[in-house]
Amino acid sequence: MSLIPDWAPNIHPLFVHFPISLLLVATTVDGVGACLPSRASVRDTATWLYCGGALMAMAAYFSGLGAAEAMRVGPEESAAVTAHFAWADRTTWFFVVFSSFRMAMSYIWHSTTRWVVIASVLVALSGVGMLAAAAEHGGRLVFEHGLGVAPIPASGPRWTIPRRIPVERTP
Repeated sequence: MSLIPDWAPNIHPLFVHFPISLLLVATTVDGVGACLPSRASVRDTATWLYCGGALMAMAAYFSGLGAAEAMRVGPEESAAVTAHFAWADRTTWFFVVFSSFRMAMSYIWHSTTRWVVIASVLVALSGVGMLAAAAEHGGRLVFEHGLGVAPIPASGPRWTIPRRIPVERTP
């Protein structure tokens, strides 16, 4: 008995929405906590949401990596997969580090000074920007290229992890 439903090409589509929702809710709760600085329970709730979001981001990242390596794609799709991979890589490890920082901030340093809380929310918002970019590139894979919803050709080159993650530059 497989844990993956028949309609799912792999487990990645089942994981991707959890980190998105958890990290958006965490940032929202964090923003509320910045308005209510005397509420340690709100800050701690945001911290645990960040940790859960980071763990689910790792699950989505590694399941996506496995799914991408099993795909046979053309050059255009390969470039799109690489762009999504680059943003997913940045975003996942950003939130892993950030949630570790938040754990230390909540339970070791007990930092509740207003400027630390506001700085934390601003850093989280930059992570949400990265999350939006990763999600946008993932959405393009599904809705523009049909990956995950269209049959994958049995022949053709497989996607491989780039030796160096490309940096997107805007002119």
